[in-house]
Amino acid sequence: MTEVRVAALYTVALVPAGGLALVLSGWVMDLSKHQAPELPSGVDGWALNIVPAFATGLLVFLALAHFLGGTHGAGHSVGRHVRRCAPLYLVALGLGALLLHDARSPDFWHFGQLVLWVWLAALAGIMADGLTVLRRR
Repeated sequence: MTEVRVAALYTVALVPAGGLALVLSGWVMDLSKHQAPELPSGVDGWALNIVPAFATGLLVFLALAHFLGGTHGAGHSVGRHVRRCAPLYLVALGLGALLLHDARSPDFWHFGQLVLWVWLAALAGIMADGLTVLRRR
């Protein structure tokens, strides 16, 4: 399978990965609000925001890489990885720029967690492709 087709599959997979990351992370945050008398902050708050979204994205993209099997096993170069993950890099770059630009605004965090969770799912997809290629070496 060509890098272009794998990139297209990664693009399509980002929709359910991002959706699952939103649902799972939202559920975890809602559960944490009901279990704790105050909102989690510090390391606990960051862990609750990062781990579910990243883990969900990683699982979705590792499952896709397993489904693809050896179809892109010959792609051990950085250039091939970048071509396969170009859509994920673009999404991660765009959402990352939004996070960096608006993170200090208190109004941003009314929806900023949603941006963060989808950004983490895209990063997890990039990492899953890299891990898959490393494992096949």
